[in-house]
Amino acid sequence: MDVHCIDPTRDARWRELTQHPHAGLFHSPAWLQCLTDTYGFPVQAYIAVDAAGTVAAGIPFCAMDDMVGRRVACLPFTDACDPLVVAREGLRALLARLMEHRVPLQLRLLDQRIPAAEGDLQVTKRARWHRLAVTEPEALLWSGVAAAARRAIRKSGHAGVEVRPLPGIDGLHDFLRLHTAVRKHKYRLLPQPDAFFESIMQRFGETGDWHPLGAYLDGRLIAATIYLRWRDRLYYKFNASARDALAARPNNLLVWKGMLMARTLGCATLDLGPSDDAQPGLIRFKRDMGAIETELQFLRWAPVGWEDARGADARRMLGEITGLLTAPEVPDEVTRGAGTALYRYFA
Repeated sequence: MDVHCIDPTRDARWRELTQHPHAGLFHSPAWLQCLTDTYGFPVQAYIAVDAAGTVAAGIPFCAMDDMVGRRVACLPFTDACDPLVVAREGLRALLARLMEHRVPLQLRLLDQRIPAAEGDLQVTKRARWHRLAVTEPEALLWSGVAAAARRAIRKSGHAGVEVRPLPGIDGLHDFLRLHTAVRKHKYRLLPQPDAFFESIMQRFGETGDWHPLGAYLDGRLIAATIYLRWRDRLYYKFNASARDALAARPNNLLVWKGMLMARTLGCATLDLGPSDDAQPGLIRFKRDMGAIETELQFLRWAPVGWEDARGADARRMLGEITGLLTAPEVPDEVTRGAGTALYRYFA
């Protein structure tokens, strides 16, 4: 196998490889371009090519070297990105080439066969991943929703919650205010930069795959979900809601409307994405909507004896700064600006 380094946002061989059955939103050239637009990371891909010139496997990656150290991620700020493997020998060639960087390597994979076959990769964490089939008639979809979730959807409707598309850039900025508040007050985390969402809106909007929904009560946006379509799957990618309006249960209604929208768009699946094992409420929420659960594995490899005191110190400093900038007394706009300045270093 020969391993070639390519630009996956432009190379026709990558577009062909994304026809692979395990390819998803995060392999799409549009998603890869959003990472470059926002963070300036040079997103590349390795492809393994056999003697006949056939692409046997491929994986996108970012090689980073900044104040938190040298590392390779497949991919940063991406929920999962499996190697796209046509032949097992291609996978081995890809991993060998990634390890030649001689720096820590991070992957998030849904394909459970890969860690078992490649013993050098260590599982560092496990999470849940949920998907919903949406090809059945609406009545059957409704019957697959748990009774508690159906009650929540009805309650939202009785409360007067209305779901409609977010209106353009102004709607996106309304969402970002909710997003910042959730990240700051619930999780004590900095938000992703506004530019990330604006790039996603532009890139996926150009292809008709940007589908944000807002839940409104008395004219006020109380919750929103950004849905992205890629081929026959609709992805529930970002969600935020106002803490003082959760009793109206807008998020159950947003998922139900997302299920119906996925059917209307001709999608086979609504992908609800990852949930950390430390979030049992979120896992239960997705199960109650009828989702099927699989496992997401976080994998890591590092050269023997690898140490990076500089990177460890920088990460500790970032943790302390995050704690200060997400304190309740700090204005949300300051927290939002800090995310713009610092978020790239969390990759």
